[in-house]
Amino acid sequence: MTARDGRALFVGGGVVLAAFLLLRVLPWTLRSALAAEVGLRQRTALLAGARADLAEASGLRDSAVALGQALVGLAPKILSGNSPAEAVADLSGRVNLAASRNQAKLERVDPLTDSTVAGRLHRVALRAAFECDIRGLVGILQALTFGKAALTVRELRVTAADATSADRIPEVLRVDMTVTGWFLEGRDAGGGMREASR
Repeated sequence: MTARDGRALFVGGGVVLAAFLLLRVLPWTLRSALAAEVGLRQRTALLAGARADLAEASGLRDSAVALGQALVGLAPKILSGNSPAEAVADLSGRVNLAASRNQAKLERVDPLTDSTVAGRLHRVALRAAFECDIRGLVGILQALTFGKAALTVRELRVTAADATSADRIPEVLRVDMTVTGWFLEGRDAGGGMREASR
C-alpha cells in the first residue's frame, strides 16, 4: 500500500465517520436535547401550577373556615333532623308550641310534600288548622316568623267562627296556615326542639 492509498483510505474513513456523525449521531443528539428541553418546560409548568395551588390552598383554607362559621351560624335557624320525617316532626312541635303558648286550640297538623332543595338544604312544609282570638293569632305569627328557626308562613286563611255574634266576648277565628322550614340532610341531629322549648 502506497502513501497515496493510505491517504485515500484515511480520507475515506474520515468521510464515513463524518457522515455517520452528521447523519446518525447529530440528529439523535438534537432530538434528545429537544426532548429534554420539552420535559424541562413541562416540569417547570407543573412546578408553577403546584406553587399556585399551594398559594390558593391558604385561600381555600380561609374559605373553609368562613363556610364553617356560616354553617355554625345557620345551625340554630334550621330544623333538627336528618330526614324529612324528623324535620316535619320538629316543625310540628314548633307550631304546636307556638299555638299552646298563645292559647290557641290546635285542631290538626298535616305534613305536605315539598321537594324544594338547595344543595344539602331541604324544605319541609305542613298545614296547621286552629282556633284562637286575634291576640293569639298575632302571637303565633310572631313566634313562628321571629323565632330562632327560620320559618315561613306561606299561606294564611283566617275566617270568623261566628261573625254574627253580638256578644262582647272575643271573636273566635278559624286559622288555616301553611308553614315551611329548612333542614340539613345528613347532619348530626341537633337540638332544634331544645331551642324551641326555651
